Amino acid sequence: MIIHRSGLKAVFTSSAAVLALSVAAAPVAVLAQTQSIPSAAQIYQIRIEAQALDRAVVALSEQAGVVIVAAGVSLENRRSTVLSGAMTAQEALARLLEGTNLTFRRDSNGAYVIVSAADVRAEAVQVGDVLVTARYDPLSRLQKGATDSFTGLDRSLLETPRSASRVSADTIARYGMENVDDLVAAVPGAFTASFFGVPGNLNVRGTLADTYFQGFKRIENRGSFSSNLGAAAYVEVLRGPSSPIYGPGKVGGLLNFVPKSARGANARYADEMGGGFNVTVGSYGRRNAAADLVIPAGDGGFAFYVEREDSDSYYRNIHPKHLNLQATYVGDFGRGWSGEVNLMHFEESGRIQSPGWNRVTQNLIDNGVYITGRDTDLVDLDGSGMIEYGEIDAAFGAWGGTSNIRQIMEYGGKNNPKFALDEGVGTTRLSHRNIMADDADYNNSRTFTAYAGLQKEMANGSVLAFKAFVDDIENQKLNSFGFAADYEARAFEGRVTYSFPTRFGQHISADTIVGAGYRDHTAKQYESFLSGYIALNRRDLSRGSTAGDRIAAPFIKNGVKMWDSRHEMEWDSRSVFAMSDITMFDRFSILAGLRWDDYDVRAINKGETVFGLKDTWVENSNDAVSWSLSARYETPWGVTPYVTFAEPRSLESTQTGGVSVGTVTSNLFISPSELKEVGVKFSVLDGSLFGGAAYYEQFRRQTDIMGNVSGTTSDGFELEANWLATDQLSFNMALTLQETRVDAPGKGKGEYLELRPEQFGLDPALAYGGTFAVNNAGSLAELANGYVVRTMPDTVFSLFGTYTTRPFDLMGAQATAGFTAGATYVSETGGVLKSSLQLPAYTLAKAAAYVKVRDVTVSANIDNLFDETYFTPSAEVYKEVAVMPGLPRMFRINLAYRF
Repeated sequence: MIIHRSGLKAVFTSSAAVLALSVAAAPVAVLAQTQSIPSAAQIYQIRIEAQALDRAVVALSEQAGVVIVAAGVSLENRRSTVLSGAMTAQEALARLLEGTNLTFRRDSNGAYVIVSAADVRAEAVQVGDVLVTARYDPLSRLQKGATDSFTGLDRSLLETPRSASRVSADTIARYGMENVDDLVAAVPGAFTASFFGVPGNLNVRGTLADTYFQGFKRIENRGSFSSNLGAAAYVEVLRGPSSPIYGPGKVGGLLNFVPKSARGANARYADEMGGGFNVTVGSYGRRNAAADLVIPAGDGGFAFYVEREDSDSYYRNIHPKHLNLQATYVGDFGRGWSGEVNLMHFEESGRIQSPGWNRVTQNLIDNGVYITGRDTDLVDLDGSGMIEYGEIDAAFGAWGGTSNIRQIMEYGGKNNPKFALDEGVGTTRLSHRNIMADDADYNNSRTFTAYAGLQKEMANGSVLAFKAFVDDIENQKLNSFGFAADYEARAFEGRVTYSFPTRFGQHISADTIVGAGYRDHTAKQYESFLSGYIALNRRDLSRGSTAGDRIAAPFIKNGVKMWDSRHEMEWDSRSVFAMSDITMFDRFSILAGLRWDDYDVRAINKGETVFGLKDTWVENSNDAVSWSLSARYETPWGVTPYVTFAEPRSLESTQTGGVSVGTVTSNLFISPSELKEVGVKFSVLDGSLFGGAAYYEQFRRQTDIMGNVSGTTSDGFELEANWLATDQLSFNMALTLQETRVDAPGKGKGEYLELRPEQFGLDPALAYGGTFAVNNAGSLAELANGYVVRTMPDTVFSLFGTYTTRPFDLMGAQATAGFTAGATYVSETGGVLKSSLQLPAYTLAKAAAYVKVRDVTVSANIDNLFDETYFTPSAEVYKEVAVMPGLPRMFRINLAYRF
């Protein structure tokens, strides 16, 4: 028998390998030479623990009594998964090599020769068939080898001591996922409240998460544009802060987007031209088309993707349109050098921001009864079709530069008789299609994102990498109930890293990465809301908008837009970081990370309504240290318990990723966070049942643009399991149990909240013409000592099953088919106050089916299969006054062709 050792690098024939082994282990080698070649069909009882791949190959050769050599490839710095059960030697070896870009062949002497997958493809004519047998995993959810996206080091999900998920393009397609809000069906902790109806950033563990592109943080996206999943090869969700390698991320979590590229399924790169197109049509005028193309180029290739949507919507006056263009190059340049370039352009319009339903009462939620009527005291004097600020002042007055249409509790807010509804007052049943969206509204976005990486792999297993990233966004929006904004932001980041393995004797090894980075960020953030010319409840949604409830924002003077807030912000940072994974006896590992960031920030506010310093640049500097420490133990049974502690220090940024004047002057632009997590990963039943469970406690301090400081503390339990029951049947489950609390803000402190008239003791019909609010949530006695974030459900549970047929004959052509079905349960949610709105629990069922004949696939998806009525709570300032009615039963049909 001959086995692979770390020093065995060259290409050997099987006879030469036997000779080499006979020198190192003569008795065993002689036995191997005298035995006949084992049959490829012979079944062995295999038991191999998760460990270094070279050691796993040694164990397989010993248990199966076969010869295994590595031909011109290194098995160092790679990891294997747990392998257990009855199988052939070639089945076992194929599973050990899953996700490694390695494969194997069997030579005439019966030896198994591990080679690069790309080399085997090139030699296919000369060496014959490649013997690779692997499990069929229709959703690509099982353990598939290492990724560096979570820690910065190549580690599998099983070896990552954090709660994390990976969602493949197959899962995205079969579940009918289109944007980040849909990830709740497969990812624990990923429920996202409605951020004005636009699925931008994901919400993880009760707080807004970061979005990353190829390991670099993108600019904040709080409902400016949708996060489209169509161009993703896969997405990864890490719960808790990001790795110190990737930046000082917030506690809560992150979503990492990995674009489609020319990487091959079983090889390093695709070896032939391929691509396809697909067209989707569906309910309420859904129209979408996409195409992709992969072109091999030497040792690498180009990939192109284009997607166009031009749809209507279930909600009236919302007509989402977008164009997504993506181009990537990946390739090897020789002598260990390789590189990658990703370019993505995205533009979107028609996806209007909307808080959903206004005039919300419990009677509306429970029985659909909506209070009708209009307030005619506001008059469009100039016939513009909208109400200008001066026309509002003429009717309601102004004080201190702010409108009297808004009444603040702390300032003795009271009702104005002119706020009363005076025309068409009554009740009706409100259509779920009627939300706060008007023909005058718009939300136009354009983004450009680019990534480039160049790395050199050394003979000793170390890697030197240079990476650069650019993100650029523009967004202009108007909500005719009184809010408008104009955003521009650009971020550049460069990073250099060096990773290297170290071995201390036979039983202790370490994988370490060190590096440095620089990031530069500029942002322009113009908004109109501080002067208070906003009135959500004036519009009677049952009748539609009128000039009396369309508010022209921002204020126009002599044809010039006069914005309440005109923030211009700049910051840059320098960083150094390191992370090391120290493994002892192939079982116990300690993962430690450390990061230092040095910030320079500056900002100015040149707006018309500024509470604080105006028209003056302010500057500040500070540094921050973030750290994380984890320990894990890989048991012999495929179960890996772990514990993690982390204290990241992240930048407290605004809607555009900048730092506001108030945050700069108060020196609160660096926010502390803490994470404590204990969990277990498992890969059992021969790796067919894979997942993890975790309990966490976390804290995060937040500071808003007005300088309000608040903290959130949350704890929860998460469970994710993916079970390949048979080669045709799989099940996927995600469970979240959580509670997020806003820590005691104290009297007169905390977040700004809009309130319903009845919370001021007023009859709603006598007050819907105005707006009522509390400047600081702590001014309400019930909230001063802290409160639960009830917009987040305490329980979310998803269970889905997928069945895929074996190939069968359909009218003389080979075909396959599949079916996916499941449901997501979301527990009760509500507003902020305990006595406030209660949104009932709901269960949304989905079903999908496809038939593939040769290169053509026809698929169908049905969402909300049983047409359940449900509501999603609003985020931010409208938590008490608005809800988004859920979508009804909807279908999509997709036609796809691949070549």
